[in-house]
Amino acid sequence: MASDSSPVDASPSLPAWLARPFARARRAVLTDDLLHHGGLMAGATVVSGGFNYTYQVLVGRALGPEQYGVFGALFALFYLANVLGRGIRFSASRFSAEYDGRRASVAPFYRGLLVRTLLFSAVVFVVLAATSSTIGSFLGVDSAWLVLLAVASVPVGLTLTANQGSMQGLQWFGPLGGYKILLSGVKLALAVVLLVLGFGVYGAFGAVVLATLLVLVASTLHLRLRLPQVEPATAIDYRRAYRYVPPAVLAGFCLTVPGTVDVIVAQHFFAGPAAGRYTAVTVLGKILVFLPLGVCAAMFPKVSHGNAVADDTRLDGLLRRALLYAGGIAGAGAALYVLAPRTTLHLFFGAEYAAAASLLRWYGVATLAFSLAAVVLNFELARDRLRYVYVFAAGSVVEMGLLWVAHGLLVSMAQVVLLVNTALLGFGLYEVRR
Repeated sequence: MASDSSPVDASPSLPAWLARPFARARRAVLTDDLLHHGGLMAGATVVSGGFNYTYQVLVGRALGPEQYGVFGALFALFYLANVLGRGIRFSASRFSAEYDGRRASVAPFYRGLLVRTLLFSAVVFVVLAATSSTIGSFLGVDSAWLVLLAVASVPVGLTLTANQGSMQGLQWFGPLGGYKILLSGVKLALAVVLLVLGFGVYGAFGAVVLATLLVLVASTLHLRLRLPQVEPATAIDYRRAYRYVPPAVLAGFCLTVPGTVDVIVAQHFFAGPAAGRYTAVTVLGKILVFLPLGVCAAMFPKVSHGNAVADDTRLDGLLRRALLYAGGIAGAGAALYVLAPRTTLHLFFGAEYAAAASLLRWYGVATLAFSLAAVVLNFELARDRLRYVYVFAAGSVVEMGLLWVAHGLLVSMAQVVLLVNTALLGFGLYEVRR
């Protein structure tokens, strides 16, 4: 009698030449924890992304290109400031995974991390609030209250990253994905209400602040209830986590710059409808980044564990599979943008945005290169191999300078993003084999 794992039993209706590869693929899917967890995070990203891009489209249509350009600049400021949060999340993820092996230390580490993040967030808020008039002047935003609203979102978002990183390190991908969906869903619902009530840009951005605060409270309660509330045998040493934060912040800086600085530069030099169209293109481009980052979220704690036990074979396999999954997701989206840019823009944002079709072609390919480079960046950071992090950060600074120089045409800015990230991807692939 054939075994349960035989190709014929796996799919009796298929011919043998097709059943065998189908059975092998099925076994690979069932046993690949990176695919399972990455698929879970990618699925959560798809759902939350649907809410997020419905939110962006709703705001874009409700405000019009000129006001949407102002909103896009404020939203980019929110992401730039929260680059610090990526460093906190990376550090929380790595050390939560480490302390998870000693269950008595997980809860105390999390409590201390949360308190320290709250204090740090308060300092960031004070600094940004003190410079809000300068920030508003640079972005061309006349209302100081609008800038303060954007600044108010930063400490809430920073603190939330400590919770997200802790769940990631503990590989609680179900709750992590659930809160990701909750955040985007509540943000959309609040934006609908506030825009209908006539609050304009204030309502669009106020929805971000309120939704983030709600998820912060809910996820904090979740972690405190699920983690074992016992005291560790020895005191928690946070110095290692502190030392890890600077390169992790640099990595967060690298992951944030391409989708944010160019929006700010566009708003600074192309105020009005042109800046709004560029913002719309970058919103579509972020789809190609956020989905592969779901794969990175699942890969990071696994690579950290594999590096700790010196399992080089497992590490190589993780990188190959992560590049395959991320490239497949981002490549499909880039192909759509190249083949049907006008239709895509018309469908998501309306006819007045379709003039940016040629820009979307370039930006789609550029974001594909960035998505793959981001996989390598996460891989190297998880292994504590920081040279690529520093090179990537230097490349991002070069990109910022080139964006400022090449601002004469919006298409030139997208070409700069493509050039820099293709070079960084090539160097990263060389670096992992060194």
